[in-house]
Amino acid sequence: MPEVSKIEAVRIIFKCAKLYSENLSGRNLLFISQSDSKTEFFEAAFLPANFLHLTGVRTSGKRERFFEAALNERLRPEDIHFESGGTTELKLSILPQLMSIHTNARMVGDYDNSRPLLIADKFAGTVTAAVAFMNVNGIYIPKSALRVDMRDITIKATRRRVIAIFSKPRNEILYKQLTYIGKGITIDGSVFASVLRERVDGQNLTASFPIPRKSMQERLTEAQQEAVGTAL
Repeated sequence: MPEVSKIEAVRIIFKCAKLYSENLSGRNLLFISQSDSKTEFFEAAFLPANFLHLTGVRTSGKRERFFEAALNERLRPEDIHFESGGTTELKLSILPQLMSIHTNARMVGDYDNSRPLLIADKFAGTVTAAVAFMNVNGIYIPKSALRVDMRDITIKATRRRVIAIFSKPRNEILYKQLTYIGKGITIDGSVFASVLRERVDGQNLTASFPIPRKSMQERLTEAQQEAVGTAL
């Protein structure tokens, strides 16, 4: 890819810091995925300090101050340093895309440990870009951004389609915002039963799009089938 100057890099970082603040910083995401009939989920926490890792640049200051400086456009070109081998340029090229991972992630999978210098447990993203996560006490923390086809760095048996993503402020217990749901998936479908009951406030759920639910006829049919099964 073309070389990126430090001035251009700072402009990208300013733009992405605003997107990170609006979409991810101080929030948890709940990724629900499915393969065949098996449904799984994992939770990720996005903190102000995590933003620096995603940019691919190095700085001498603290990670929280880096994000604050970027958010307030006080970062100077001389404050940042690029990694060798073009790594920083690659990360910056897909960083704007990953600032909307709460709406555009389509796949998750466990890391296959194919890159000796990359420490991660799980990935979420697409066939063009992904966020690497590390498991810290059951919560996944973003560690890096990669311009990569997720299928090239994840274990095939663990690779799953993302069918829904929920978002919440970190200080709230239940998820009340649905940010993505896959085509053909209804929020009251059986695949969500246990997850919704324990982690999602289904009564107060909101979204920026119509939330797909089962039709009245489908609910009546299910109730009739359940009644027949109970009678037998």
